[in-house]
Amino acid sequence: MLRSNRFTTVVTPATADRLARAHENAPPIARRERNRGAVVAVQTALASLNNGYMSGAEIDGYFGNRTAAAVEAFQRDYGLIADGIVGAQVLGQLDQIFAGDAARPPHGVSLHIGVDRVDPGHYGSDLALPSCVNDAREMATIASRLGYDTAVLENAQATCSNVAGFLRNAAVNLFAGDAFFFTYSGHGSQVPNDGDDTEPDLRDETLVLYDRMLVDDEIFSLLGEFREGVRVHLVFDSCHSGTAFKQLASPDALDMIDASRAAFRKDAEAGMKSLPDMHMPKSLEPDLTKPIAAKSLAKALAGERPRTVEPQEGADDVMSQTADLFADLAVKTLTGTAKFVTGEQIYETNKDVYDAVRAAVGSKERDQLDCTVTAFSAAMDNQTTPAGNPLSLFTFNISQAWSRGTFPGSYSDFHRAVLSRSRADATPQLTPDGSMGAEARLYERPFAF
Repeated sequence: MLRSNRFTTVVTPATADRLARAHENAPPIARRERNRGAVVAVQTALASLNNGYMSGAEIDGYFGNRTAAAVEAFQRDYGLIADGIVGAQVLGQLDQIFAGDAARPPHGVSLHIGVDRVDPGHYGSDLALPSCVNDAREMATIASRLGYDTAVLENAQATCSNVAGFLRNAAVNLFAGDAFFFTYSGHGSQVPNDGDDTEPDLRDETLVLYDRMLVDDEIFSLLGEFREGVRVHLVFDSCHSGTAFKQLASPDALDMIDASRAAFRKDAEAGMKSLPDMHMPKSLEPDLTKPIAAKSLAKALAGERPRTVEPQEGADDVMSQTADLFADLAVKTLTGTAKFVTGEQIYETNKDVYDAVRAAVGSKERDQLDCTVTAFSAAMDNQTTPAGNPLSLFTFNISQAWSRGTFPGSYSDFHRAVLSRSRADATPQLTPDGSMGAEARLYERPFAF
């Protein structure tokens, strides 16, 4: 039986089953292996053990000549049959190394930020939201069940200095195989980007912390302090958060928005046409060959007999406009107001502060991170995401998909599960980055270490 967390905890149940079968040589893992998660587990173990076997950048989930050569080198070093195949001997030896008493067990630290109100002195008002502290507590619960040592910063505690200090402390104390889990819920914004790292949208994305906005350049700089082999998991439940830690290209979601709006519009038209089917006495049914009076619309929606008016020229246009209105309202108000604040005015009012911060950070967005980052964001850079009660929409969808830890799939599977629950105008983004086989992390369990 395999005991190491890299073969039991980080992997999905399907991958764990494949590794268990390979451990019994039924059959072993070899060239053209279809379970990419199993290949990632083996590649990560070899790279963590010795970069001479395989570098972090070579972890890709494909078992080809390069991986076979790495396995052969490991087999020769440990006196095993050098056939380049991962079976009972190879997996047993790797598991003994990483689960043995001499191996340092992996450690996870997490920070969860919820900002329902901010400092009016900096922002002009408290920008109140109803659900962000609840979001932070919910994500802390998820992290705790995964084995993280958790901390929560709420409202006035969530200052830039406190957040930066926590990240720097984690970067000092975490090593290869450890994990850092960071979640944020609050307003998101954008400010003009005047630096030499100009992004395609000419904006820097920000997290609206209590005392000031934390600019994406600062976040990326802080991530640059983490060591190679550390897994960093980021969750941003805020507007414009697709690249809240680094600017990358995002797909266009306008087609999805249009499709959703069209569906809402169709439902609205169908609903208006079905009003005669309301359960009411025949004598009270309205004559729906005539349009409903505007002032009587509320009665109609409440199931009461509405007052009608004589048809006028352009009545079909009125019906169409009403359907448009319902579609717009449905798209915008399913779960709450947008977690968005206009950043330009705040930036202009406090320009010296933000310019000084960005000057101190410098341009680092083109640097290569040593750690592995998997960022899960509530929306694209050009989108907003709603708050809610008691949880914001994105955090609620994460909690539902997570299902108290019973979700069986990989990061990619989890992204699809949350996406299927999401509004079309708030498209969750899954962004890998870093040097230690970042893309390969998508085949592992979400948030795990």
